[in-house]
Amino acid sequence: MSPELQKQISKLKKSEWVNLHGLIDCATTYLASSLELPDLSCDSISFLGRGTYNTVYKLEFSDNSRLAASVSNLDEEYFDPEAKRSEIETMKYVRESGLYPDIPVPKIFALEANFTNLVCAPYVLMELIPGRALADDLRELTRTQQISYVKSIARLQASLSKPVPFDQIGSIKVCDGQHVVGPLMTLTQKCLGGPYKSMEDLWRAELEDQMSDALRKWCNVETDFLAPQYCSPLCTPQMFAELFQLLSSLIPHFQPPKSYLPLVLHHPDIAFRNILVDESSISSGELKITGLIDWGGAQILPLMFTAKYPDDLRTIGYYPFTRPGWEKNEDWYTVPCDWTAAGDSSQWPIAYGSGPGSGPGLIDYGPKVHGVISKFYLRAYFNACYAEEMCALHGDTDLARATVFRDATYYMKFHEVVCTGWRNWVRHKTWIRETYWRLRTAGHGIGSEGLITGPNIYTESVQEPVRDLSVYGEYPVAIVYDEDPMTSEIVPVAYHV
Repeated sequence: MSPELQKQISKLKKSEWVNLHGLIDCATTYLASSLELPDLSCDSISFLGRGTYNTVYKLEFSDNSRLAASVSNLDEEYFDPEAKRSEIETMKYVRESGLYPDIPVPKIFALEANFTNLVCAPYVLMELIPGRALADDLRELTRTQQISYVKSIARLQASLSKPVPFDQIGSIKVCDGQHVVGPLMTLTQKCLGGPYKSMEDLWRAELEDQMSDALRKWCNVETDFLAPQYCSPLCTPQMFAELFQLLSSLIPHFQPPKSYLPLVLHHPDIAFRNILVDESSISSGELKITGLIDWGGAQILPLMFTAKYPDDLRTIGYYPFTRPGWEKNEDWYTVPCDWTAAGDSSQWPIAYGSGPGSGPGLIDYGPKVHGVISKFYLRAYFNACYAEEMCALHGDTDLARATVFRDATYYMKFHEVVCTGWRNWVRHKTWIRETYWRLRTAGHGIGSEGLITGPNIYTESVQEPVRDLSVYGEYPVAIVYDEDPMTSEIVPVAYHV
């Protein structure tokens, strides 16, 4: 290995256990064998990018060939080889199935999904596709470029919305040389079991897992308070049981109307960092996408549950400061917080900091506020472009599917809260309770074709009063505790037999 190559390796970012010398050896051996060039050598290695789960390098060889190498950032405790294999098989399916001619993905050359290879980490060798990431943040783009980008990602999303020839919910795997649906994998490499015949089957399996976890961990608890070693955020056995019952009761009501049920392929992380564009197209106003990468956590789902806006259009309630009227229980990963206004600027919080090229001083929230408000309008434009592309690509003029991103809000919230465990039930307990009582009051029937919609944030409660006569001591009393919003302490709020 040349001194120059050694010098390049010494300057590269990597996880501490990763052996980049081994990566070069593995890539060189693979390429020399496939090209029948026994004297092939690696001339250079450089850094392409780093995400939460992978670091990607570019390798160039003595015959002028190049490839990309993706190395996992996860250590052995958190890495799931089946999730990685599913990611790679999904990429192969997109390339080979013929369903997605408008979605370019790199060709896969080799995969090692273990820690016993020369790299000391799982790695993938793949085609180096041309192009670069457009930006790190929407604010870096001109208005014209933002419009062009939104058009392009709406086309990607519409391409993925083509129905697939599968009849189960899960993630893609290979069996006997054929692509089939296997267990459902998440972006964080968590396996949710399956495959499943319906969303109801998936949700009930998730609730059963949470109940099994409670039975395993909490049956030796001697008081109504669950100590911090058992739970965080604060919860009580009574609160857990209540939320479990409410969620279980709501499951049949969140079966979407038929128009939203076709099974499609979902890419969970469409964002700048995973989209490569032709550099020469950036100034033209018509972006050309050259690659969509990082397919970890890809899933086969009903269309309704793929309606998560691309990350670059997402907004949260506590950035750039806490939005007026926003409640912490309305912090969702899959549903954006609408910043359609930020109130009187004289009432914005005062904070000090420093910006690029400037010293300490008052933070000017103006540009950041304008940025998050603009995303509300860009999401509306994305919706319109998506409907247009559904018609252009698939001849689909169904009015329900045309507005799926607008219609999916409550379904996405329900799916998120069920599938992210009891801690998220507690964080969103207000939403769970209010949704239950509002549907109960409205008389929403099981199997109804009516769409469930509602406010972005609940500002009033419609919970029916409960006349619990056990407070008079005729029967054993169980105290229900909840968190006091003023003091954050657990206090008794109701009594049940």
